[in-house]
Amino acid sequence: MTKRIITGAIGGIGFLSLLYLGGTAYGVLLFFIVFLGFYEWLRMNSIHIWDISSIIGFIFTIYYFLPTRFYGGPTIEAVLLEVLLLLLVPVMTKNKSSIHEVAYILLGSLYLGTSFHLMMETRLLTEGFAITLTILIAVWTTDSAAYFVGKAIGKHKLWPAISPNKTIEGSLGGIVFAIVFVAVVNLFVGGATFFHAILIALTVAISGQLGDLVESAVKRALDVKDSGRILPGHGGILDRFDSLIFVFPVLYLFTLI
Repeated sequence: MTKRIITGAIGGIGFLSLLYLGGTAYGVLLFFIVFLGFYEWLRMNSIHIWDISSIIGFIFTIYYFLPTRFYGGPTIEAVLLEVLLLLLVPVMTKNKSSIHEVAYILLGSLYLGTSFHLMMETRLLTEGFAITLTILIAVWTTDSAAYFVGKAIGKHKLWPAISPNKTIEGSLGGIVFAIVFVAVVNLFVGGATFFHAILIALTVAISGQLGDLVESAVKRALDVKDSGRILPGHGGILDRFDSLIFVFPVLYLFTLI
């Protein structure tokens, strides 16, 4: 627990500092996070990072991540090109790289690349810092409240086949606390109307928990406990950012940011 607290405090302060600075500093931070995240994605499925399919995945993950002002943003043509290139890999390697592996790589590339792209684009908005901070607080509050409420009064399992420790009471507690905290923070930070802030909190609280369950499902399917070990007490990059990776695409689809 001590390692978890220390790592969380140092990592949180560092992340928030670069988020406040924005620009190149924040962009470089997200670049390393998405790079390490995709590396962990490959490791979880025991895929060698120097396989041709992995290299293709890395290239397109970074391409999807780059800010829109660099090249216009992710396009359907880029996705189609990645699909075609990855489909050729099993043929060229005589199935040493299986169709299951390249499909997994494609999924990770699109999921991580576009999610962190949207995270970057959100910060570039006029009120980007306030909006991103509101989203982060909603996610962190949901995670913490769900854990403590679940420990205190949790009796009914939320989704035991995927994540046996999560409870319905904890999930609802996380949602309630997220709404309250975001409403209060928004009074001081601003960046959104009261109704907009509540809507963001509700969407983030629900989608963030879904993101957590998605990563739990992937890890359970691949029989791994953590995505990595780079963050003492927390596991890997994907373990720490699983909620955020799911939240930003959902908010984008709902045009809340």
